[in-house]
Amino acid sequence: MNEMVSFSDRIRERYPEGLTGVFAPGGTRTTFILERQRNQENPGLISDFSEYADYAFDRLFDLIEIFFDLGGQNLIVPLFSYQGFYERGEEYAEQAARMCLSVIDNTKIAFYERLHIDPYFVGIDTLQHLPEDQFAHQLGKEFENFHNKWSYQDGRRKIIWEVAPIPLFSFWRAHEVMGEQEHKAFETSIEQSTDLQDMHDKLYRYYARAVYGTDIPMPQFYLGSNRNGDIKLRSMLPLAMVCGGPFRMFFTEYPSLFITRDILQAILENLAFGKPLRSTKIDYSGQVTSELLDMEYQRVLQLSADPKKILGMVRKR
Repeated sequence: MNEMVSFSDRIRERYPEGLTGVFAPGGTRTTFILERQRNQENPGLISDFSEYADYAFDRLFDLIEIFFDLGGQNLIVPLFSYQGFYERGEEYAEQAARMCLSVIDNTKIAFYERLHIDPYFVGIDTLQHLPEDQFAHQLGKEFENFHNKWSYQDGRRKIIWEVAPIPLFSFWRAHEVMGEQEHKAFETSIEQSTDLQDMHDKLYRYYARAVYGTDIPMPQFYLGSNRNGDIKLRSMLPLAMVCGGPFRMFFTEYPSLFITRDILQAILENLAFGKPLRSTKIDYSGQVTSELLDMEYQRVLQLSADPKKILGMVRKR
C-alpha cells in the first residue's frame, strides 16, 4: 500500500468527522523575493505584482493539495484582512485585494473540480456593507456571484476562503442569515440545554453555519508562520469560535510557503497521534519519575534565564 494512502487512511480513521485545519500563510512576499530576487540590485522591489501573485498562489495551492492528499477534509484559509484596506496604503490594498480573485479563475476552478472541492467565501458580508462604488464592495459582489453559480454537493472536500472578515459583524448578522424559524428553534434548544458541552456544540453548529454557509466541524489545528517572532493570528472567524478543547496551534519559524510535504505530514502526525504528558486526575501520580523531573527542572531554569527563549519576541535580523 502506498505510504501516502496509508497515512491518509489513518487520518480519516482518527477524525471521522473530517480533519479540519486553518492554514494562515504568512511571508508570501518574503518568499517571492528570497527565491526570485535575492541577487538583484534592489531585491525588495516587486515590480510585477501579478508575477508575485501567480507565484504565491501556485505555491499555496500545492500545499492545499498536499493537505487533502494526507487525509484532510476541510481547510480554512485567510485571503485578505479588512485591515489590509487601510494599513499598507491604497496601492497595496487594491492590488492585494484584486489578487484575491485568482482563487476563482479558470485554473483554480479546474483544481476544485479535479479534487472534488467546494469553495466557500466568508467575510464578504463586510465588503458588501460598504458603498457600491467602492472597489471592496465590488470584490465582495464578484465572490457572491461565483458562489451563487457554483453547484455545491454534500460529501465534497471544502475550502473556506476568508475575505476581509469582521467576526463580530458576521455574528451580529446570524439571526438575519438563518431566518426567524431557525433562530427560534435554536433559542428553544439552548434554553432546554442542561449540559455545557451540549450547549457549546449547539452554539458552534448554529453560528458556524450562519458564518460559513455550510456545516463544518470545529477545526482541530491552526498552522501559521512566526518568521518575525511576533506571533500573529491571521485567521479571525474560526478562532473567534474556538472555545478551548483539543485545538492545537503550530508555527513555523520561516515563511509558510517553504513548508514541504514531509513537514506537513509531521505536523499532522503529531496532531493526530502525539501524546503529550497530560493528567486528567488531580495530580501526576505514577506518570513521572525523579530523573525526568530533575531534567525538566534544569531545562526550565535554563529557559527562564534567557529572554530570547520567550515566544512572541520580535526576531532581530
